[in-house]
Amino acid sequence: MLDNINIAIMTKVNELAKRYGLKPHEFLATVKDLPDNPGTLLTFRAPPTGNPIKEKSFSKMLQVLGVDQDGFLKATFTDILNAMDNALHVSDRSP
Repeated sequence: MLDNINIAIMTKVNELAKRYGLKPHEFLATVKDLPDNPGTLLTFRAPPTGNPIKEKSFSKMLQVLGVDQDGFLKATFTDILNAMDNALHVSDRSP
C-alpha cells in the first residue's frame, strides 16, 4: 500500500541517491510493509551497471545506509527513516 510513510522513505532514498550522483531511474528501490511482522522492508534492486563510478557510488550509498549484501534493509519504518536521516547526515560530509 502506498502511504505517506512509504513516500517519506522513498523521498529520502531519492535525496540520498542524488547526493551520491545517482538519478532515481538508474536503480530500483521498493518499500513493502510486512503484514506478519511490525516492520518495513526497503529493497534495492537493479543497481546501475556499465558505469564503474555510478556502481561504486551505489555500493557506497548502500553501505552507509546499512543495507545488507542482498539489498535489503528490514526494520520498523521509524528505524528506516532514522537510518535514512543518518545516511543523509553522513553524506553531507562526504567528498
